[in-house]
Amino acid sequence: MAAERPPLTRGGLVLAPSVGLAHGLHYAYNVAMAAVLGPAAFGALGALLALILLGSVPGIALQAMAARHTALLATGRRDQRALWASLLRLAAWWGLALAAVTVAASPALGAWLHLDSPAPVLALALALAPSTFSYASQGMLQGREAFVAFTAVGLVNAVGKLVAGLALVAAGFGVSGAVAGAAIGTWLGAAAGVLLVRRSVAATAPAGDAPVGGAPAPTALGREATVAVTGLLGLFLLTNLDVPLARHFLPAEASGHYALGAVVAKIAFWGPQFVTTLVFARLVTGGDRRRLLAGSAALIVASGALLAVGLAALAALGVALPLLGRDYAAIGPALPLFAVLGCSLALVQLLLFEEIAASARRMGRVLALAAVAQAALISVAFHDSVGEIVGTALAVALALVAVGAVLAGRRRLPADLGQRPEP
Repeated sequence: MAAERPPLTRGGLVLAPSVGLAHGLHYAYNVAMAAVLGPAAFGALGALLALILLGSVPGIALQAMAARHTALLATGRRDQRALWASLLRLAAWWGLALAAVTVAASPALGAWLHLDSPAPVLALALALAPSTFSYASQGMLQGREAFVAFTAVGLVNAVGKLVAGLALVAAGFGVSGAVAGAAIGTWLGAAAGVLLVRRSVAATAPAGDAPVGGAPAPTALGREATVAVTGLLGLFLLTNLDVPLARHFLPAEASGHYALGAVVAKIAFWGPQFVTTLVFARLVTGGDRRRLLAGSAALIVASGALLAVGLAALAALGVALPLLGRDYAAIGPALPLFAVLGCSLALVQLLLFEEIAASARRMGRVLALAAVAQAALISVAFHDSVGEIVGTALAVALALVAVGAVLAGRRRLPADLGQRPEP
């Protein structure tokens, strides 16, 4: 018999402020780096940070699979230690692969991003290596609805990144120091996550006569996570590839303006992330799916609208960027458009994770195709200004929201979500 779960409002009261604080620290890092590095160097850093987020896709796929299987095991009070062992082995292999690929690609990446040294890309590899452990641990905690521990992992990462990044840049290490600070935060978050999951799983392990097993082997879990990677890679290309493309096509100063606008898009995208995190386990195990989706979408739209309207009002008053000076004044009027872009992508993320919860695949394939189309449109035709690039990204995002809503509305879920994936 499944244990009774607390109401979602209780988890929301934990997640909303804690996730908001963690993301606030990440954005404080971006704003601080924009101020101390200047537009040209910040354009390079923004591109590298976008690559960190792209490189986190395998880890986020692991998080989704960990949360899904943990939620299924939790409903039957089954032992989760075998699942955790499988996740650790898979995280180790994927983390090593990410670091190795990044190191091998460092000469090409450095040239494409117009970097003066390979050091920033090598620091990027150090940031990606432990990320799979951090995401896997957060997935276990999410599936258990252990939201206090879940947010603790993110806060450790964010604080470490901000403090270490500021210290290294102040010491004169520039863009390389800023990326190394992000790496330090990731390592600290991964260590905290592993320790918290180990303690949590051991403390709640069932008695000897309770059901055990039911966890997939690392190979099976890897295959399932690889399917999720397709959609997640498409999503994160859509949310991040525009910044490196802007760095490549626009003048250095304009690329810095775009990178700052992308920070606003990330605020609108990641700010309501707690909503998807909160409802994911319930989407896995059943309940009123349409009600959960409608309520979640309403919260995301409300947060994006509030941000866009606030930025528009500040721009009208001429105070949109009071802390960064005249170097960034030109991007102020365009910031509400970036907020709408981020909000649209947050809705796409919600629809994608609803599909992952249902073990379906169609939205993932659509996202992968959309990412390729967006990159082609920007690269071939729409890259002469900040407005052209962000306008193209927004048009693709709005089309995806429409497609995802149609797919979710037509989906009929079986009783056991884990047994019948969509073709």
